[in-house]
Amino acid sequence: SKHYETGDTLPTEMLESMLRAKHVNVAMGSLRQIYLSRLDLSIHGMDPPKDAEGLQALVDELRPEITMIENPAGNNMLRTFGHLMNQYSASYYGYMWAEVLSADMFATRFEKEGVMNPKVGMDYRKMVLAPGGTGNISDHL
Repeated sequence: SKHYETGDTLPTEMLESMLRAKHVNVAMGSLRQIYLSRLDLSIHGMDPPKDAEGLQALVDELRPEITMIENPAGNNMLRTFGHLMNQYSASYYGYMWAEVLSADMFATRFEKEGVMNPKVGMDYRKMVLAPGGTGNISDHL
């Protein structure tokens, strides 16, 4: 690529620095998803908080424990966590599970045999996409 005004190319050192920083915040995003999953599982679990104070205590405990970021006083993101009220019922962790499954499928087939390999693509189509949400996902992988 080139600079739109000068036509200069991106210096190699700068490009390499950008590539090294590519995944710098991925872990923080993953920790946030784990935090939200734990909140969901705790609220829909065997011993959920009994009142608003209990919910606040749960948020105050889990956020710094998992994300390493202190929860500001009185901040309770449950007020805006819409997934809790959309029939997820302790299933928010499915987002993280989907990341694991997709990474595994990519590493074991696409990366190994080629992303443009027609057989791999057709296997994915027939074994994963075609059955959709039927049966046990483990049977399709």
